[in-house]
Amino acid sequence: MITTRIDDVAQSCCSSFHGHIYNIRPLSMVHSRKLFYERLFNSQEKCPSHLEGISGQILDKCAGLPLAIIVILGVLAHRESEKELWEQVNDSIGHALRNSTIEDMVNIISLSYMDLPPHLKTCLLYLSIFPKDHAIEKENLIRRWIGEGFIHKRDGYTLHESGEMCFNELINRSLIRPMEIDRTFGDQVRVADFMTLFLISLYPRPSKRTL
Repeated sequence: MITTRIDDVAQSCCSSFHGHIYNIRPLSMVHSRKLFYERLFNSQEKCPSHLEGISGQILDKCAGLPLAIIVILGVLAHRESEKELWEQVNDSIGHALRNSTIEDMVNIISLSYMDLPPHLKTCLLYLSIFPKDHAIEKENLIRRWIGEGFIHKRDGYTLHESGEMCFNELINRSLIRPMEIDRTFGDQVRVADFMTLFLISLYPRPSKRTL
């Protein structure tokens, strides 16, 4: 099985191997709500009534795209359940993403990035040094963060424990994805493709010089 976002590549692979193209469809509104509510409130029944309307507007804009929903969840999970705060997030999303491009998804991810405190932005940006879909070992990553001076000791916690808190918060915000526990290497995470693209886009391109 080959996965790609480029239609020409899919067509070429299909003709070469006598296969067929399966276009992944967006989530239905029912499944979008299920993903949204279960991650925020553990069940759909626990969604506060005053947030049902605004959550529906947010899901409409996400247009059934799982990545968009998950990124928005990471932002909302760290805000109080006040309608005004959710409306701010809804306004920040902009237009619906039904005909989304990579640039649209980068803009969605930027909302989650801008919501991070400075130390977490630095820790997240560091992940751009790893190749796409690379398995990142938790303990090694925390040691790297500490060595670079990104982690500051919190009262009552060791430097390593403070690093673990940063690591866990990035997972809770759905900015990195946990993998199955490896008995040899321990906890590992991956950075999603779109997140890697976004992190790389933050670095300024070198200016051309005339020699």
